[in-house]
Amino acid sequence: MLFNPKLTAKIPYICGYKNIDIGGFIMAFCKFCGKELGEDGKCTCAEFGDYEKNAGILNNSIEKTTEKPIKRGSIFKYIIIAIIIILAVITTFSIISLINSYKKPIDTLAKGIRKADTELLIESMYTESTAAELRLQAKENGLTWKEYIKKNDKAIESAMDGLGVKRVKADVLAKEKLSGSNLENVKKFYQDNYNIDVKKAYRVEVEFSLKINGEKTTRTGWLCVAKLKGEGWKYCPQCSSDTFDFLDSAVRFE
Repeated sequence: MLFNPKLTAKIPYICGYKNIDIGGFIMAFCKFCGKELGEDGKCTCAEFGDYEKNAGILNNSIEKTTEKPIKRGSIFKYIIIAIIIILAVITTFSIISLINSYKKPIDTLAKGIRKADTELLIESMYTESTAAELRLQAKENGLTWKEYIKKNDKAIESAMDGLGVKRVKADVLAKEKLSGSNLENVKKFYQDNYNIDVKKAYRVEVEFSLKINGEKTTRTGWLCVAKLKGEGWKYCPQCSSDTFDFLDSAVRFE
């Protein structure tokens, strides 16, 4: 039988065979049973069938395990999703920070007392223009700003030692938005003393956790915080309904 060389070239990948050259004619025979292969390069014997079946399974498993390349579009899609998630997280934290921003002056106030830090206390209470006036006042008294801060830091530390206060922490328990005459009083105070407008104000219930003479205790009262135009939230001791000795001693700047 004459055999097509193109066909025989493909046979090794799909079956077992052996070529026999007879007078220039290439004959293909099954290596399992010795029968001449058909024109499709296959044999009808059981051994050849098993061989072909196993070869097919092997080829399919190779195709299935071959990893498909990641398309460029998919990479961009994942990048966009990651960016959206990051922006969502940042937005959420920003919203939470804005909602709780009225607590900042109280936290800064407590931190300033705890660390005997005049600049933190000024930040919690005063506007930028008032801080500038304090700088000018220090200069008129022959002190640099650094010397003035150091002097007041020592005064705060001495006052806390005299009261036996070693630790101060503040937690805001509740808030009430001021309105009517209560809000007008706060607006009038800031307009008369600082020439600045009040956007809104809260009456906040604050619990101070203290360590006094080695014993832990708490004190609770209502303080006032106001949101000033261009300045943010500030603690207003003059508008607060309750007072605390350690607060009064700490904010008494010389």
